Amino acid sequence: MSETVTASIGWRWWVRWYLRALVWFARATGMEPDWQRVEWWIRRGLVVRAERRGRGRA
Repeated sequence: MSETVTASIGWRWWVRWYLRALVWFARATGMEPDWQRVEWWIRRGLVVRAERRGRGRA
């Protein structure tokens, strides 16, 4: 039996708004963001979906 796994990666609706606000505040204040917190929020907003497609039962 042969199966195929298809993975798709996407973002939650708010991630782009978060990144835009992050860039805006960094430019407005001249300060660097806390990259550990940025990474945490990006990981939280990342969506990974895996779908298994097979030929059915043998």
